[in-house]
Amino acid sequence: MAINATVQLVDSLGRVTTKTYETETEVLATAQANVASLITDLEAVTDLGVVSVTYSLKDDTEASAAGAGSNVDEGATFRVRLNDGFVAAHKIPGFPISKAIAGGAIPIDDSDVENYFDNFVPAGLFTLNRGNTVSELISGQMDK
Repeated sequence: MAINATVQLVDSLGRVTTKTYETETEVLATAQANVASLITDLEAVTDLGVVSVTYSLKDDTEASAAGAGSNVDEGATFRVRLNDGFVAAHKIPGFPISKAIAGGAIPIDDSDVENYFDNFVPAGLFTLNRGNTVSELISGQMDK
């Protein structure tokens, strides 16, 4: 398993993009040193500024087969209220159309949907949008 480095870049208008590089090492310190050298070379061929680098270790132990008829172009958008009161959109790619009802709405009381969003409640292990947790699931809709 190699370490990936996602470099966040910004232009003079404040627009942000990312570029991901896969290293040939599993040692974080080695990856950081190699990426520092790469960024020096990158800065010579781009006018963009480097904002940050995020390192991740690719792990395929949770790999699974795609469902029949699955499609990366289809998905769903859920509206959630965050613990700071703001409403945010959370997209799930490849959401099964079989879970939708009339008009493409998704019942928010679906047990699979509830179980998924339980990961983002205050007692969960993950956060959304600037480190916030989900205080309420408002709605879900298949994307067009």
